Amino acid sequence: MPTRLASLAIGTGDIDCVYHMALPELISSVKESGNEDQLDMLNTLISGKRLRDISDLPFDLVS
Repeated sequence: MPTRLASLAIGTGDIDCVYHMALPELISSVKESGNEDQLDMLNTLISGKRLRDISDLPFDLVS
């Protein structure tokens, strides 16, 4: 659930972001669930760059 991921990604500020290994699938399943609160939280995490796809990790490591 995106709210559980938010506790890690936003949390105390000790972690810059969380990389998810199945982010497109998570987005799809949250949309299918119809839970607007979870979708809003997911969108907030993604737009704030607190939740990123695992494919972004190598690029973030070299920059």
